[in-house]
Parts: sequence; C-alpha cells; structure tokens
Amino acid sequence: MHMRVAIRFRGPVGKRMQTPVFHVEVRENSTLHNLLEELLQKEENVSEIWSSPESIDSEALVLLNEVDVGLTGGLETELSDGDEIIVLPLVHGG
Repeated sequence: MHMRVAIRFRGPVGKRMQTPVFHVEVRENSTLHNLLEELLQKEENVSEIWSSPESIDSEALVLLNEVDVGLTGGLETELSDGDEIIVLPLVHGG
C-alpha cells in the first residue's frame, strides 16, 4: 500500500526551487530517511545542496506535522498518509 506525503522546503532553499513543495508517494512503513533519500536521488535542487539525509537533518530544522523530528525519532520517524514535512535550512551568519 502507498501513502502520500508532502514535503515543503522553506527559506532560501525553497526560493531557489520552481516548486518548493513536493507531493510524494511512499510505501507503508516508510521513514523520513527513506523519503529524503528518494528526494536526493530524484530532485537535483535538493542534491545540489545536501548529500545525504543526515546532512539535511544536521543543517536544517525538519518538522513533521509542525513537530521537530528530533522529538519524534529523527530520521527513523515513520511516516503516515497525509503527513506534511517542512525543511527549514538553518542560516548562520556573523
């Protein structure tokens, strides 16, 4: 069985993309890691910035249904049909 989730890129990364929202079908029992891995393979705009799900996790705030995934199991968080993931890159400056 497949589920449909949305992943939205915010901030400067989202502005670089023609479409900052992706609607993706994933298999039941898929994790956030699985989803990010698939996006890195299919979307050049994502793979130009990050090299792995781990780099996304360490360089961005990742929210699942408005909750920091650090509180829900990190990259191993299981996805559900209708979930919305937001990736908000951390901006550093001096």
